[in-house]
Amino acid sequence: MLIVIDQLGSWVLDQQLHLLPSGSAIRRAYEDGASHIAEFPYASTQTAPGHASLGTGVTPAVHGIVANAVYFPERGPKKTVDDGKHAVLGNPDRFVSPTQLRAETVGDVLHQQTEGKARIVGISIKGRSAVLPVGKKANVAVFYDAVARAMTTSTYYAPRRRLPDWLRDFRKANPVEQLLQIWEPADPATLEKHLGPDASPGEMYPTFPHDPRNAPDPWYAFAGTPESSEYLMAAAYAVVKAEQMGIDDVPDFLVLGVSGTDIVGHVWGARSWEYADNLRRVDRALTHFVRLLEARGPVAFVLTADHGVAELPERARAEGRAGGRLSGTTLTLAAERAADAALGEGDWIAAYVPPLFTYTDAGKTRHKDLTKALRKAMPATEGVKAVYDARDPAKLRSSNDKIQRLIGASLPDDPPGDLYLVTEPGWFDALSEDGGTNHGTPWDYDRRVPVLMWGTAVERRTSQDVYDVLRVATTLAALLNVPPPGNAPPSPLPGVMRLPD
Repeated sequence: MLIVIDQLGSWVLDQQLHLLPSGSAIRRAYEDGASHIAEFPYASTQTAPGHASLGTGVTPAVHGIVANAVYFPERGPKKTVDDGKHAVLGNPDRFVSPTQLRAETVGDVLHQQTEGKARIVGISIKGRSAVLPVGKKANVAVFYDAVARAMTTSTYYAPRRRLPDWLRDFRKANPVEQLLQIWEPADPATLEKHLGPDASPGEMYPTFPHDPRNAPDPWYAFAGTPESSEYLMAAAYAVVKAEQMGIDDVPDFLVLGVSGTDIVGHVWGARSWEYADNLRRVDRALTHFVRLLEARGPVAFVLTADHGVAELPERARAEGRAGGRLSGTTLTLAAERAADAALGEGDWIAAYVPPLFTYTDAGKTRHKDLTKALRKAMPATEGVKAVYDARDPAKLRSSNDKIQRLIGASLPDDPPGDLYLVTEPGWFDALSEDGGTNHGTPWDYDRRVPVLMWGTAVERRTSQDVYDVLRVATTLAALLNVPPPGNAPPSPLPGVMRLPD
């Protein structure tokens, strides 16, 4: 089982670990299992590339998932799992599939090695977190949809446009409407002792309580509540039972993407009461789920994250560090002004979808001149470190400069954009001008994540070395006793015992 806790950077776990109860799943993994620090070897530290890299063992330059969304000239900005073909059941205007993935995953290898006998399942609140790490041969990937108001799947997995029986029964027994509840912290005294006051500058909704029913779209707001993670794990156990996972001699593979931590982190920051209280409830639900799986038979667990996160800029500045928010509108206007100044008034910039600018057809015909002008002008915008020519990723990958190499590893040879933007440390592309935080940069706080392992065939190991997170895929393959995906690192992380043939 691969558990991906969205936005659990290494620095975040270091600060939150002591708030988790002794004997819980995460504390148990940290204290009794194999515990490592790993980093993503590329710059675009967003959810989609993170999950794709964990499953494939290769960078976005190889698997092709550059960001959560990219600009398509014929369709506009679209999520990278939106193929325009495989509709979500219950929301025909949304599309989700792994078809954009260019590399095989551990799940794909397992499917081939077991001749389709292994059960391979991805489940998450986010669609991209469910489909990308398991690959193209999964039995099913399940995710939440605010329009469907329930867990669902897409026609990629259900070509007859019919929900699996187990999922239909689960939805009937667990209506989301009953989970739209007021969120109060379980232990405010402990939170105040360790984290200070509830309200902090930069939080979008500063103080408890929080009621999703008061949101403009309660069904959308549900994904950012602790109840969503508990609901997710209940659904995960339902699919484990329905697919009869873990009860025969053929290894099965389950990926659980815990998305609520990311949504909460974006709104309140990783040092907030909300993040801490939510993580405690995630840990409690995960502990129960782990025990249920262990009761079924031998099981190995790998827990990690898809990226880290920046501090709230207000907190960073109060502690003497840099930080700030950049809006897409501000960046696009700055790029357009610089283009007009260099090339004459015209239509040069088609879109900015972080971290890439895409030029118009006119801009593409003047690519060299336009890129030169923007590379000179854009760093004058506060918070912008530099911009780089995305049309020559091979040159970036061979650079002596670390940041350029990380950018090159983020881009395939046919990149979905023309110019790659890097923010200054502490700065990020803002999801909202009202506050909150984000990730997606090449800085260590976004790239470094914990990797915790425990269970069958895992022995106690700890290290302060920083490993390549792409070895997670090789580790999963070793625990499943199959070859790693093509081009993945050759060696698993320390702590995996050799399994009998």
